[in-house]
Amino acid sequence: MTEAKEHHLALNPEDCQLLLDALVTLASMQHRLAHHDVTVHKLRKLLGIEKSSEKRAAVCKTSNATGHPKKPTDPTDEGSAPVKPRVVFHAMQALNKGDACPECFTGKVYKAEPGSLLRITGQSPFIPEQHVLERLRCNSCGAYFTAPLPDEVLQDGTASQKYGHSARSLMAIYKYFAGLPFYRQGSLQKLLGVQLTASTVFDQVERVCDAIYPVYQRLFSLAADAAHYYIDDTTHRILDQTEVEKKVRNSDKTQMRSGVYTSGVIATLAEGRDIILFETNMRANSLTAFCITAAWLTQRR
Repeated sequence: MTEAKEHHLALNPEDCQLLLDALVTLASMQHRLAHHDVTVHKLRKLLGIEKSSEKRAAVCKTSNATGHPKKPTDPTDEGSAPVKPRVVFHAMQALNKGDACPECFTGKVYKAEPGSLLRITGQSPFIPEQHVLERLRCNSCGAYFTAPLPDEVLQDGTASQKYGHSARSLMAIYKYFAGLPFYRQGSLQKLLGVQLTASTVFDQVERVCDAIYPVYQRLFSLAADAAHYYIDDTTHRILDQTEVEKKVRNSDKTQMRSGVYTSGVIATLAEGRDIILFETNMRANSLTAFCITAAWLTQRR
């Protein structure tokens, strides 16, 4: 082996690893076949010779009208890409390659297949970071010079912004996607050791809403040209909402209204995309009235 390496006749590390994997696979199959732990039918599936019923069903579902299977879709099309685990290597401290075996004191140890542990850890979703900027001062004019913030920090907000864009977005997702109220978010963060009051969470979510409000208005306009609507109304509660005086429809009279409703709509566009909108107010289900009017105008065209 030494002479082969000197004359460059030995396998490279990639080929050695491939050969080792093949030998391990062969030994594993022989062991399972000897102990009747696997059938020939299952072995064909493990080797990829025969597709499983789940894979065959997936191919049938992705086939188009011509009978040709479609290309597999990107996992990101269905949602967020899965987070890959961060790999941390732990080196041996007491033993090195070539040392005497501490068990038999006869042989020498060599590198083997490394062990592996997948650990899922938990932490607070909001992690405070204290950025300390080095400052220098001129002893003559007294001018200060401050170290700049890294780009990855500025991408999450300006230098004067305490709560980053990522934190604000997560607060809004917890509220409007996970259904976690502001007060409960504050209680949870207090339990995890990161102080966040309900009023602070509300203020930060309001900034997110102000930033994406033009997007909501644009979706509102696109929904007016939808080909089909799903509409639903349900009562809601706003604790500090008081009665308002509103004009009676088709009349000059007014009346006091106290009912709060959440109007939701799923507007299906002509190309098949869905726009989902909802609004909570005391304006007599204005979102539903808008959709009904838009549908009537579409039919009149």
